[in-house]
Amino acid sequence: MERSLTRWQVPLQPVGSWEASAVLRPLFGTMSYLLPGSRPPPRSRDKAREIAFTADEDFWRQVIDDQLIPGMRVLLDRFVLFDWFPRAPGLYHAPHAKWVRDEALQYRMPSLEQGKPGVHREPSTAADYTVVLAPRGKLSMLEGGVGCVRLRPIPIEGTLHWLVSASSAGVAHAGIPIAIPQDLYLELLADIRGRKPFCARVRGTLAFPPDPFSRLFDAAARMPRLYVKVDAVERCRPKPRLEPEATVAVSFVSAFEGTPRTYATYVTFRPDIDGSFDEAVDWMKDVYVEGTHRGRILTDFDQTRTIFPEARLALDRVMRRHVSRGELQEVLELMQLQGAADRLFDEIDRANLLPPAGQAQRDTVFISYSHAAEQRTGWVKRIRTHLGALPPDKVEVWDDSRIRPGDRWRAEIDAALRRARVAIVVLTPDFLASSFIRESELPALLSAAEAGGAQVLCVYGGDVHLSGDAARLEQYQFVNDMTKPLQGMAPAEREAVFKQLAASVDRIVQHGR
Repeated sequence: MERSLTRWQVPLQPVGSWEASAVLRPLFGTMSYLLPGSRPPPRSRDKAREIAFTADEDFWRQVIDDQLIPGMRVLLDRFVLFDWFPRAPGLYHAPHAKWVRDEALQYRMPSLEQGKPGVHREPSTAADYTVVLAPRGKLSMLEGGVGCVRLRPIPIEGTLHWLVSASSAGVAHAGIPIAIPQDLYLELLADIRGRKPFCARVRGTLAFPPDPFSRLFDAAARMPRLYVKVDAVERCRPKPRLEPEATVAVSFVSAFEGTPRTYATYVTFRPDIDGSFDEAVDWMKDVYVEGTHRGRILTDFDQTRTIFPEARLALDRVMRRHVSRGELQEVLELMQLQGAADRLFDEIDRANLLPPAGQAQRDTVFISYSHAAEQRTGWVKRIRTHLGALPPDKVEVWDDSRIRPGDRWRAEIDAALRRARVAIVVLTPDFLASSFIRESELPALLSAAEAGGAQVLCVYGGDVHLSGDAARLEQYQFVNDMTKPLQGMAPAEREAVFKQLAASVDRIVQHGR
């Protein structure tokens, strides 16, 4: 029987290993996708049997019953594609999951429901868009498979792939993990990130990477890590009356009960509604974490942009292996866990499973700019001149002027990004007004370059408003202050900026910073 509890009646005690299972298993388990999986024997696509699925639950039922193996051909028929990835793929469909989610609904917080934005709701609560759960209930929902992350592309068999999800029901965390190669993803980018649900038929091959990390925090991890390595996507008619939804979660530390302890929370939003994501995340941080529970955020959910700079175990830092042993141990002590940090780092070091992202093969300085702005200003020409003074055996400057007529320009740009040690962005109004730059080159630059460890340097040319993917640039180094754009400078001042840019490139190439 469902009970309504005020926040003062809700037991907010930490749950020890269960909390580590719900919070840390998905966070560190996502690193498993960086590991090379076992490669099945090559098979002819024409001869391989293709298994068709029309529902999320049918796919995961066969996974649970061990009926799917690496190398099988899969067709996902009329699935909605998201750029969000399940934080614990398949857990939503585990045998215990629905019971855990139903149990969570007894931990309601009526004191917060009145002020909650109306487009957000707790999953599995029909059309009730105002239910708010206490951290104990939120944690149960996470253990029931709720929650998504957004990832930068990862290399699979030498090619960058985007890890996203495909769901028949339009629920990102209940969907199937798929890996789309970069070239294909760029073609689908406007559809996947558009304001209408993108329905498609997806074909690919099943792959199962090893999963040593999530089991460090949960010996009974219930679902294998897997994904569909996509080779074809066919657009199809959207499903009628479908309302897509995704959910993002954070963990936070709070001392409002007297002793600092860790808790978890999440919000659900509608990807097809403008402002839904920002509104939900702001409410979660300002009202739920910092307001009601007087906490600070420890883990986040988005590797593509910095939303919570204060997060000690940010997803991006975890995926890049930038989290120190001491930082992880501090969080684990809040969870009353001992020794797990050493086991995690020993597993990472063992057999060099996750070597640091290599940079020795990166020898290119990639310049991204607007041709229209360059015709008026000549700034990129001066940048090339200053970079030309650097050792030619250390620095190769690349921009799209090097693409010859007849070349496959998209492939040339992608290849240059994969070699980029430094990516220089010359920001102007014309730069952001270009649909190609805004929808293709800039997302590819930010994601592909960052995936391999390149550093981004921004030159602020003219006053612009940064939104969408361009807002991700705010987390990178600006060579000149945003209050002093190039367009307002005297020639000598601009030359000083270009000199400083060349010095930064030289320092990165020579010393890695």
